[in-house]
Amino acid sequence: MDKVIVIVGPTSTGKSDIAVKLAEKLGGEIVNADSMQVYKGMDIGTAKPSKEDFEKVPHHLFDICDITERFSAGEYAKRASEVIKDILKRKKLPIVVGGTGLYTHALIFGFFEEENIDKTAEQCLKLTASIMGTEYLYGFLKKVDPEFAERINPSDTQRILRGLTFYFSTGKPLSSMWAKTKPLLEDVEFVVIGLKADREKLYGAINLRVDKMIKAGLLEEVKALYSKYNDRELHPFKAIGYRELILYIEGEITLTKAIEEIKKNTRRFAKRQMTWFKNKPIKWFEVDPLNKKIPFEEIEDYIKMELTKL
Repeated sequence: MDKVIVIVGPTSTGKSDIAVKLAEKLGGEIVNADSMQVYKGMDIGTAKPSKEDFEKVPHHLFDICDITERFSAGEYAKRASEVIKDILKRKKLPIVVGGTGLYTHALIFGFFEEENIDKTAEQCLKLTASIMGTEYLYGFLKKVDPEFAERINPSDTQRILRGLTFYFSTGKPLSSMWAKTKPLLEDVEFVVIGLKADREKLYGAINLRVDKMIKAGLLEEVKALYSKYNDRELHPFKAIGYRELILYIEGEITLTKAIEEIKKNTRRFAKRQMTWFKNKPIKWFEVDPLNKKIPFEEIEDYIKMELTKL
């Protein structure tokens, strides 16, 4: 049976660094599983791999969408499955890496095609969002589908609308359909490893990374993108780092406040990521992202052992 490596865990734990090292040593190719790294131009704020990393090993499903495009977990699973089939056909090792739980879940366990969606309900919910705000709809989603709400960003208007539209169209929570999915990849075994860290060290690493992003030109990146598209309601502009700096650009908050909010929201995001991966069949490894201590040899030995199992 073919094997596929999947590396998950909260932001700032060093997933991409480990993926590149493993790919170099094991003849692998990296497949993105980050919902924001699929968008062109969103480089600094999404911690996209560096130019040097892209040159070291092949990378797939990065920079495949314009910011105006919608890209779902279902579409991701289809694209990723085709990429993985091609990598395996060439006798290389697919290494899927990213912190978007919806993406890795759709890839490993499959997804379902939504049918009988009530377009009137969808339009009414969009109108409600424009009047009452995303926070109001998220509060309602937490009541009708707490499991789905717990696993998404409270400002992710696209997924909130999807969850509520499905509920009003079918009378069932969207999360109830996860058990009825079928994976697209058959005769493939997923070897899933996760990186976890002490909370204080993880939060320290997050704060440090945000500071580095600002120094690397994140504000300039957001200014350029927002000037080009000029629509704060676009789904990618809801991403952490982008939405806070757009508020600054619009004069609604100070730059200091924006940076503080980015750090706070990233820490909350990391907590949601751990909630998503909780109780999943994952082999966890403890890392120290603040001091850049990663048990790479232990991870490599584990993966080699799994790859040789029949």
